[in-house]
Amino acid sequence: MTAAKTVTDALETRLSVRDFLPTPVPAEVIRRVLTTASRAPSGGNTQPWRIDVVAGSKLDELKAIMQRRLAEVAAGDKSEVAEYDIYPKELVAPHRDYRFKIGEDMYARLGIPREDKAKRLQWFARNYQFFGAPMALFCSVDRRMGPPQWSDLGMFLQSVMLLLREEGLDSCAQEC
Repeated sequence: MTAAKTVTDALETRLSVRDFLPTPVPAEVIRRVLTTASRAPSGGNTQPWRIDVVAGSKLDELKAIMQRRLAEVAAGDKSEVAEYDIYPKELVAPHRDYRFKIGEDMYARLGIPREDKAKRLQWFARNYQFFGAPMALFCSVDRRMGPPQWSDLGMFLQSVMLLLREEGLDSCAQEC
């Protein structure tokens, strides 16, 4: 994809890509993106985010672990309890409707009918392989921080995604 020339261009061309080329991202590019993104606003200039970059053989190892773990969960292993819900248990309209529609549209474009649960699960499993991306960024905030610092992380992450577009790269934000 071509590089974005303006912030508007970056916003208008940014999308959540779910099929990446295996081409490695040069370390100097990701370093430049992360350094520039660190200029994102944060309350009291706390810059509460921590970013871990995983690529190469370490990413391959992580993908293998994730694949094994997904298979264990699919087989009924419930030994891990999520620390928090990704979405509210009672996701209400219009948010529930937006989420439902985007899912239906995505599966329709992929040619996967609603009743083909196995095929949908197979596609869902690609989340845990980072959609074939050659690099993954893991973002965290010290658990002693509060909601405002999570907001700071959000501003940082948007900056990262827009700067990636400026570099001609795509991304897909994933919650876990």
